[in-house]
Amino acid sequence: MKKGSLNLSIQAIVIIVIAFVVLGLGLTFVRSQFKSMGETAGAVQEQISQQILEDLRTGNKKLSFPTEEVKVNGGESKGLAIGVKNTGEAPLEFKLVLAIIDDVTGEEKGLGNKQEVDVVEGGTTYTLGKFIWNPASQKLGVGESNVYPVKFLAGHHSGTYTFVVKIMDTKGTPDTSDDEAYASKSFFITIL
Repeated sequence: MKKGSLNLSIQAIVIIVIAFVVLGLGLTFVRSQFKSMGETAGAVQEQISQQILEDLRTGNKKLSFPTEEVKVNGGESKGLAIGVKNTGEAPLEFKLVLAIIDDVTGEEKGLGNKQEVDVVEGGTTYTLGKFIWNPASQKLGVGESNVYPVKFLAGHHSGTYTFVVKIMDTKGTPDTSDDEAYASKSFFITIL
């Protein structure tokens, strides 16, 4: 009787040890996969930034936004990149401005950094999400270009909405005034 229970105890210990080893290997595998995905995402962001800079160089554009439509699931976030090039003959001081365009009136509603984007549909106000970016004044020398990150945190109200990104000249270079946008581009955000 004692020998049988001892064998059973040894078998139970061996099974527990094997289970912990398999669990440890599984956790190591999962951790390495997440690390790999993070590195891949970083490489993709760098590739997009390089593509935007190349687009600005070869196309001699003032503003580059790589997509016409951004799709994001409700409750998730999406990283965006906006490229700006100074094509003028003087240094450019500017601010990045984002606005939502009312589909009915066509009016723009400017957005502040980390401000929630609300829309009224059928008398009900819905929060679409919020943009996060650096609203401080930026500077570019003559012929310089740079990529500026913007993050959109989506709410849970689905639909497609029109936004505009504007580069507002805050210094007043010879070819623009303080009241005009240096460059602008509209785009769509679809919340799924």
